[in-house]
Amino acid sequence: MEDINDIRLGSTIPFTDQELQKLTALEIIKAENQKMRIFLSCRICGINRISCVLQCGHLTCWNCADPLVCCLVCDTPITNKYCIYLHPPYSMEN
Repeated sequence: MEDINDIRLGSTIPFTDQELQKLTALEIIKAENQKMRIFLSCRICGINRISCVLQCGHLTCWNCADPLVCCLVCDTPITNKYCIYLHPPYSMEN
């Protein structure tokens, strides 16, 4: 039995060899794409793309980070917020 990452981060679903053979390459790519979208989304609103890192290391979008005085994940007081720039996804032409 092998493990393959589920769409949810950090979880695994056991697959038998026979079940793995049923997965097409496209399905695997779609699952990885969905996992990346989840990873790049704000940890607070879950909608916007991450664009800010708090001094505790947690990632949020700037809209959610702006009013914070304490991190909603670990309750650390916020004195600094850092804007981060992620390279936009490549287009199909590149």
